[in-house]
Amino acid sequence: MSQFLPIEELKQWLRETVVHRLVAIMFFLFLLQMLLEAFGWYTGMTLEGFILTFFALQPIALWSAGQIWSVLSYGFLHYGFMHVLFNALMLYFSGHMLKTFWTDRQVVRLFLLGIVSGGIVFLGASTFGADWKPLVGASGGVLALIVAAARISPQMPVYLLGFLRVPLWGVAGLLVMLSLSGLQGENAGGNLAHLGGAAIGFLLAKSPHLLSSAWIGRRPNDKGKTHLRIVKKEAHEFLLDDLLDKIAKVGYSQLSRREKEFLEGYGKK
Repeated sequence: MSQFLPIEELKQWLRETVVHRLVAIMFFLFLLQMLLEAFGWYTGMTLEGFILTFFALQPIALWSAGQIWSVLSYGFLHYGFMHVLFNALMLYFSGHMLKTFWTDRQVVRLFLLGIVSGGIVFLGASTFGADWKPLVGASGGVLALIVAAARISPQMPVYLLGFLRVPLWGVAGLLVMLSLSGLQGENAGGNLAHLGGAAIGFLLAKSPHLLSSAWIGRRPNDKGKTHLRIVKKEAHEFLLDDLLDKIAKVGYSQLSRREKEFLEGYGKK
């Protein structure tokens, strides 16, 4: 039975949060990509070119509107193990940080929107960079999560290398600056996609309701109940703002048990 324990632990890990499932999907698709490419090399088939042509995002001169899915699918391809490893680690940490304030659904939608917005920026800018290589990688989605979390709680402490304490805004700012500095390099298109994802994260950070399918509605003969729900919602948002300010000043670990329970309950709504 002990040999099956890691599998059970993996299943439990996947059930814990949608962030874990996104990381698992990213690694699974990368493994599938590598297997297909290796099979192509072994058989002499051009499977790598096929994958890049149909699922990576091509510059606008080579892109076809009939392959609209590539605006999203490119985010789940990577150019190598270190590429997917970095994006998976950043997704893991940024996703968990944002889950402190948001629901799983909101985190996933922002991640996907970050990929799409990065792809749209890449397509538009590739008019001036027709020689750019096809775009792959989830960095736009990852930057969207990091920037959103940093805008919500800029002083949230992050421990780099396990001991170097820096505020979250510093990490987000560094990643944005690295993307800006890379606009003159050979990966200018990729860095523009990063900035496109960062932009959507910044814009939606204070408007998570736009990423939710649920909102306060009014049915006929329900005016009083609707007003009561709005009052309760506003009271909860005031308390949430106070807790976010406290997290920014002293960190999440300094919240009381009841404050943490409130955040967890708010995130499940």
